[in-house]
Amino acid sequence: MTERKRVGVLVNTIYSEYSISFMKGVDRYCDENNCSYFLFPLEHGKNSGIYDYHCDTLMDFLGKNNLDGVVFASATLANNYKSELPRLIETIKMLPPIPKVSVGLEIEGIPTIKIDSNKSMKDLVLHLVDKHNCKKFVIMRCDAANYESVERENCVLAALKERGISVNPQWILSGNFIFDNAYSAMANFLKKNEGAEFDAVVCLNDSMAVGVMNCLVDRGYKVPEQVKITGFDNVFETEPSELNITTIDQRIEDFSYAAMRTVCAMIEGQKVMPLQLIPAAKVIRGSCGCESAPDQTQLDFAANLKFRYKLFRLGGNQLYMLHYFLMETQTPVPLDNLFTRLHYSLCLFDVQGLVLVLYNHSVYYEKGTEFKRPHEARVAMTFFNERTFERPDITFNPNAAMVPQEIGDKMDGGYILFPVFAECFQYGYIFIKMGRYERIFYQLVFELISKEIVTSIKITGEQAEKNSLKNQNVTLEQYSEKMHRLSFTDEMTGLLNRRGFYEYAKRQISAALAAGRNGLVIYCDMDGLKKINDTYGHDVGDRAIKYEAQVLRGVFRSTDIAGRLGGDEFAILACDMKLKDFPRVKKAMQAECDKINSGSLEPFTLSVSVGCSEFSAAKDDIEELLNSADSSQYEDKRAKKEAEKKKKKPWWQR
Repeated sequence: MTERKRVGVLVNTIYSEYSISFMKGVDRYCDENNCSYFLFPLEHGKNSGIYDYHCDTLMDFLGKNNLDGVVFASATLANNYKSELPRLIETIKMLPPIPKVSVGLEIEGIPTIKIDSNKSMKDLVLHLVDKHNCKKFVIMRCDAANYESVERENCVLAALKERGISVNPQWILSGNFIFDNAYSAMANFLKKNEGAEFDAVVCLNDSMAVGVMNCLVDRGYKVPEQVKITGFDNVFETEPSELNITTIDQRIEDFSYAAMRTVCAMIEGQKVMPLQLIPAAKVIRGSCGCESAPDQTQLDFAANLKFRYKLFRLGGNQLYMLHYFLMETQTPVPLDNLFTRLHYSLCLFDVQGLVLVLYNHSVYYEKGTEFKRPHEARVAMTFFNERTFERPDITFNPNAAMVPQEIGDKMDGGYILFPVFAECFQYGYIFIKMGRYERIFYQLVFELISKEIVTSIKITGEQAEKNSLKNQNVTLEQYSEKMHRLSFTDEMTGLLNRRGFYEYAKRQISAALAAGRNGLVIYCDMDGLKKINDTYGHDVGDRAIKYEAQVLRGVFRSTDIAGRLGGDEFAILACDMKLKDFPRVKKAMQAECDKINSGSLEPFTLSVSVGCSEFSAAKDDIEELLNSADSSQYEDKRAKKEAEKKKKKPWWQR
C-alpha cells in the first residue's frame, strides 16, 4: 500500500462560506485518494481578535518533517492580509522546499489554480442589458483594497462600457462581502437617493446579494419585477430551492480539488502546469426575472424561513451542547480532572479526533516579535473515538515534528490545527477532526476547550505552588500573598507586569489626588533593542532588558511604582515628583547606564529614552498619561538620533 500523503491547507478561517466550499473539494479528494490533510486557519483581517496573531506561529510546521506538500487559499488570504500581503507572499516563498500550490493568486515560482470568471461575469452583465433591458446599475462591492472585488468590479464596468453604459461613482457601494453591511449600505443609498430609478444591482458575492434583496423587500421594492439582482460565488445561500439568485458559480470545490490533485502529483515527482484556469459558469435563476422566479411574497418568506431554519437547527441542538459544556465547566479543575470531563463532551460534540500538545512551560509572545517554540512538549491527550481516549504523556521536540510518529500514524483524514493561548501566553496546540456539525460550531468548541485547558494549567500550577509552600510550613496568609504577587510580577525582571503596574498605579494616583498631591508618570524605552537582538541574539537582548530594569531600581525610590509593560517598555509612577525634577532623573538614569556599560563585558551599549507626563485631578487616566509620556519619550529618542547624526558629521558641518 502506498504511503499516505500529508498535505497542509492554509485558509483564513474555517467557517466562511468560501472556506466551507473550499474544504469540500479537499475532503472529496482525500476520500478518493490515499491522502490526509492538516488545516491551518490563520485568522487574519479586521474581524479577527487582537490575539489571533498566535495563529502565525503554526506556520513553522509547514515543512517536510510534518507535511509532504502545501495548498494555499491565497486569494482569500490576500484579501485579509492586505497591507501585510508582501510579507505573506515572502513567507510562502521562504517555506521549506516542499511542493506548494497557490489557489486564486499567482505567485512567482509556485503553480497556481485560478478561476477564470471574466467571460462569465461579462455574459451575466450583458444578459441583464440585452435580455432584461437594464440600463441603470448599482454595484455592491467589497472595498478598494480587496483583490477579488477589484477584479470583478473592473469586469462589470468593462462589460457595461461595451454597451455604452456608465455607472455613477456614487452608485458603487461597499458591502464588505457581508450580508449586514450590504443591507446597511443599500438602506443608506436609498435614503440619500430618494426616488432614484435603478433597475439592476450587481453584487460581487452572494452574501451581499441576499442582504440587498432583503433590504429592497423590506422597503417595498419588487424583485425581480422592478429591480434585478445578481450575485457571485454560488454558495449554499443561493441554491435553486431557496432564494433563486442569479449568480456566477466559481466552482470553489472543483478548483480546491484540482489544487490537491496538483500538489499530490508534485509530491510524486510529476511535472505540472504553472497555471491552470478553471472557467466559472453563469447561473441564471429567478432574481433577474428568468426561469421560475417566485413572487415577492415567496422571496420574502424564503429568506425568513431559511434564517429561522438555521437558527432553529443551531439553537435546537448545537447551542444545547454548548450550554451543557458551559454548565459542566463552571467549576475550574486541574488538568487530570479536565481530561476526564472532556471525554464525554468530545463524544457529545461529534468530534472525530483530537490531539492535545502542551509545552513544558508557557511562552510569552507579543505581536511583531519572534516566536521561540520550546524544545520540549508532551502529547497530553488523544481522542480518536469514544474507545480510544488516552493520556499518553509522550515527550518530544515540537521543533523536529509537530507530533510524534506513533501519534501521527493514527491521524487519518483531516485535522484543524489551533494554537492554545491566552492573551500574550501560548501553552501548546491542539488538533481537532470535525464531525457533522457546522464549522463555526467547531470553532467555538475549540475556543471553549482551549480556555478550559489554560484555566486548568494555571490551577495545576497554583496547586503545585501551594503544595510546595505548604511543605515549607508557609501560612495560608503568606501563600495568598505570594499567589497575588506572582500574578502581578514580570518573570524576567521581577518588577510589576503590565497588569500589576496598571492596578497599583491607578490606586496610587487616586490616593495621591485624594490627599492633594500630584506626581509624574514616566515612560522608558531602550534604544536599539531590535539591533541588539538581530546582531547578538535574543538571549543578549533579554540581558539588556534586565539591565534596563536594574537602571530603574538604581534611580527610583522604593516608594515609586515601576513595571515592565512588555518588551523593552517600562513605566514608573513617582508621586510628589515635579516636572522640574525630570531633567535630574534623566541625568541619573544616564549615569546608571554609563556605570553598567563601563562595568559589564556585554557587546552592546545600554541607552534608555524617557518621557514623562504629570498627573493631576484634571488628568488622572493612566492610559492617557502613559500615551502622553510615550510621546514625550519619542521626542527624547528623536533628539538622540539627531545628536548622533550631528556627531558623525565633520566638525565644520556641525
